Amino acid sequence: MTPKELERSYLEKKDIFHKFINNIKKNSPWDIYTIINPTLIKNPFSSDFPINFFRNEIKDTNLFFLFLRRLSKYYLRIFYFFISYIFATILYKIFYKKKRKNELKIIIDTFALVDKNIKENKFNENYLTGIYEIFEEYKTEYTILLRPYNIWKNPFKLIKFFKIINQDKRDFVFEYEFVSIFDFIKLVYISIIYPFKTLRLLQKKDNKYNKLFNYSLIDDLKYINYESFTRYILGKNLSKIKSIEKIYSWSEFQVIERSFNYGIRKSNSNIELIGLQFYLNYETYFNTYCDDLDYEMLSSPHKMLVNGRYYILNRDLVEYNFGVSLRYKDIFSFNGIKEEKNILLLGSYFENDTKYMLENIRNFESVIFKNHPAVDIKRFGNISKNIIVSSESIYKLFENAKIVIGTASGTAIEAVACGISVVIIASKDNLTANPLIEVGKGKIWDIVYDVKDLEIKIKNLLEYRAENKTEIKNISKWYKDNFFTPLTHENLINTFGFVNDN
Repeated sequence: MTPKELERSYLEKKDIFHKFINNIKKNSPWDIYTIINPTLIKNPFSSDFPINFFRNEIKDTNLFFLFLRRLSKYYLRIFYFFISYIFATILYKIFYKKKRKNELKIIIDTFALVDKNIKENKFNENYLTGIYEIFEEYKTEYTILLRPYNIWKNPFKLIKFFKIINQDKRDFVFEYEFVSIFDFIKLVYISIIYPFKTLRLLQKKDNKYNKLFNYSLIDDLKYINYESFTRYILGKNLSKIKSIEKIYSWSEFQVIERSFNYGIRKSNSNIELIGLQFYLNYETYFNTYCDDLDYEMLSSPHKMLVNGRYYILNRDLVEYNFGVSLRYKDIFSFNGIKEEKNILLLGSYFENDTKYMLENIRNFESVIFKNHPAVDIKRFGNISKNIIVSSESIYKLFENAKIVIGTASGTAIEAVACGISVVIIASKDNLTANPLIEVGKGKIWDIVYDVKDLEIKIKNLLEYRAENKTEIKNISKWYKDNFFTPLTHENLINTFGFVNDN
């Protein structure tokens, strides 16, 4: 199936897809084993079910033998992660010396890019950028709960990382602080029993969708995230601490957030959980959208704050509201394009899509590549000589951009909101993570399903913007107004509940 055909299938069947999965969730046991199941999460990048569903690919495989194959690999993988987690906990006990100044009351839960912090020799994260300074400005005490990113293969990175955190003046907390011998036993039990609990979700083989689901359910054992086990244990441990009032969590509503929420809400109804989706989302990133069913299953936060009004969903139980655009505050001070001369490539978190883009820009001139901060650029090998790799801020690069080319990058919305034309390259092996919507399509942005059409799309967009400057400006403003929220005093008070001293 070509990317264009896949897109057509997605548009035709997306409602059927969501109803099908939600019906299985509704009729399944509501426990931790269902909460963390990757097939039910619907993430097309952590389960093969969505892509198989829209491609209508039914694999004629004996599920019993598939289960045996996946089971052996699952236990080997889980055993490795369990040993790694033990080492991480030991390293924490030895090398983390920092004492908190305040009791745990308000917690900010986010990722820590360990490799990046070690390279820069300071704590700096790319998720809730600026939130700590805001809390300090409003004289509100907080503690940062860090999720060390990408340390499972080598937990010894934590030695340098803990030394960096020891020197930081702020209060931090790690899950390793609360782990007991009993918790390790619990982790072993959950790990052993999980694959067999998965079998409860098998559906009757009476239609093609059930057959597709059953295959993915077994095959997706390869995608189980061990951190979903440890975050569940962390949630249970934090639920016992009476001083905690609120937890603000960076939330892509993945299994690690769902299990964490479930661990807390199952035991404690007094801690308010607030999911922060201060990023630019994609329609096909299905797992990020929180339903009332998730709330009833205790896997959701109580409130979800989003980057702009476009992302607010109509829910009865989960409160959706806009927050503030922490990561995008520069969009409100961007002074416009100075000279339209460069083609700007935006790297994605999904490495295969970025590789595909880089491989097809070899014949263009004045090309600048901005890599995704969470991806090691070495993974792309030798980048073509016509492409300049830049570490400049994205808004500095926007000043001289005539066109932006992206694939699965939220920065495409930033570009459009700044008045720059954008071309999205469709994924060749999965659903396309396109952050833009129908507004402005064919005018300020467009998509190519075959890279042979890339030059034509670029030409058409540049011609349109030259002849319709007022309309381009209006479309740009619409995106800025609907996808972003400025960091005003009023918005900050509404978002974080600060006391208004005016």
